[in-house]
Amino acid sequence: MNEYQPQLAPQPEDYCGKLPVSEVFHSIQGEGRWRGTPSVFIRLQYCNLGCYWCDTRYAWETGEINKGTLYSPESLAQQVTSLTNYPAVLPHIVLTGGEPLLHQDRIPALLELLRRAGFGFIEIETNGSIILGNELLTAVDWWNCSPKLRNSRVSEELRINPTAIRTLALSGKADFKFVVRDRNDVEEIGNSYGKWIDAEQIWLMPEGQSRDIQSSRMKDVVELSLAKGYRFTPRLQVLIWDNERSR
Repeated sequence: MNEYQPQLAPQPEDYCGKLPVSEVFHSIQGEGRWRGTPSVFIRLQYCNLGCYWCDTRYAWETGEINKGTLYSPESLAQQVTSLTNYPAVLPHIVLTGGEPLLHQDRIPALLELLRRAGFGFIEIETNGSIILGNELLTAVDWWNCSPKLRNSRVSEELRINPTAIRTLALSGKADFKFVVRDRNDVEEIGNSYGKWIDAEQIWLMPEGQSRDIQSSRMKDVVELSLAKGYRFTPRLQVLIWDNERSR
């Protein structure tokens, strides 16, 4: 059972069209297919799961201090633009969380403004437990989906949504990153998700919130990736900055 209680988002009408933002920062994408790519991250507040090992619990833990800042799409687009100073190609946009799809009714307006500002590639990171609407599916260039395993300590009925997973898998523009520690985690991927996700869509990522733990697990996870024909991704942000927040 999950020992943490995630903070669910209020109803959309409470926002008046605004988005609750935990932080906005410029860094590199640290995980998956686009790792190493200059990116502006928009971390939205609230989550529907609340994993045991989550390293961004400040984006969803309950409490008055963790409510984020409300931005209109216009003000948030201006904030993102202010962080970029490239003469030619603008960085990727990465919407992350928390769980961004809790706010999917308000995200398309933001993405339209970012497109107008010249941003050409937009990713969303999601846990794959919320069914995706067609408007947002079309508007986003790539989906970084991180479905959860038992090691998250979240109940199966909350973390596994077959319709949501199938929608992303069939879109042709999604990868599925799994946080793993050992062979049991990898076997669970095939048993729980293998019926919906092809092997070439699966990436294994070592669990660990510190550089030392990441380094100690990478070799074993690489070997598990090779044995199953899955892809491997490190967590560059942890290897470079250890457990420092938001680079």
